[in-house]
Amino acid sequence: MHEISQWGIAFSIGIPIAVFLAWFNKSGADYKEGFETKKKKKKNNG
Repeated sequence: MHEISQWGIAFSIGIPIAVFLAWFNKSGADYKEGFETKKKKKKNNG
């Protein structure tokens, strides 16, 4: 019974952290792509 409680706590803490890291990683990738696109546009214009 005590072991099940520990697993519940681990999942309730671990899943939100994993979701946050996945969101942050995607957000960072989007930002990086946007930044590189801006650089490419500047190179093409200049």
